[in-house]
Amino acid sequence: MTRLVLAVLGLAALAAACQPLPHPFADDRPPASLMTVRDSAGISVGPVEGEPKRTAAKLPGAVSKALLAREIPATDKSTGTASNLLSGRIEKLRAPPGMGIVTVNWQLRDPAGRLIGQRSERIEARARELDEGDDKVVRRLAESSATALAALLQDEPPAEAASTGGGPRVALRGITGAPGDGGKSLATAVIAVLKQQDIAVLNDPKAKADLYVEGEVAVSPAKPNKQHVKIVWHVRRADGGEIGNVAMENDVPRGLLDGPWGDMAYTIAIAAGNGLAQLVARGSPLPGKTS
Repeated sequence: MTRLVLAVLGLAALAAACQPLPHPFADDRPPASLMTVRDSAGISVGPVEGEPKRTAAKLPGAVSKALLAREIPATDKSTGTASNLLSGRIEKLRAPPGMGIVTVNWQLRDPAGRLIGQRSERIEARARELDEGDDKVVRRLAESSATALAALLQDEPPAEAASTGGGPRVALRGITGAPGDGGKSLATAVIAVLKQQDIAVLNDPKAKADLYVEGEVAVSPAKPNKQHVKIVWHVRRADGGEIGNVAMENDVPRGLLDGPWGDMAYTIAIAAGNGLAQLVARGSPLPGKTS
């Protein structure tokens, strides 16, 4: 059996090696593309007020792009009479020297001006990056904002993905070793990401599946005030044989993972998603053959 091992360093493009994991939010929100849009009017993204001005100036375009990636029509170029209108205001919060923390407050209104809902998103980065509107920082803030905003236009996701095209049915067996609510948050996120890859995922871990995904999290002391986190995702056949694994690791601030993982869990799952999809495809037998 050929074993495929995909190593993803620094939590697989979560950020550069010198960057910490994104600041976790208070709750978990599944990606919008897993839910059915009940309002097809689309979103017109207006200018974002407040400071830092360069970050504010780039946010409308970045949020529009992030919403489009979630299959929600959005533009920052014009305002249509039939569009929902998104407005935002960004402000700086107190932060340690050299660092910056900003909060952006979003309001989404329907074409008649009625408030659909509002969301607030926070990001922590180097002060200089925020002042200069660093593209990676803006994109990270736009992604978390789009995930939260999309939920305002969504219905609940289907209870379980249907098997399509005769592909393998996949179940998540569990995640061990994660501090805080990592076991639950990562499980929800990985299931969501696999479904985005058009993989038939069974919500019941006890259901009979063709392939199983298992996660192992190990946290160990590292530098002062740091912890080393290693996450390994295993993809196995029903008989227990391993097809391969995706390994991710990074140093993070001590205690960062002790509470809610929030959107950070989805960022980790997205980083691992392509590798897991490749392993699932490897585990799918060719027509006329058995694994």
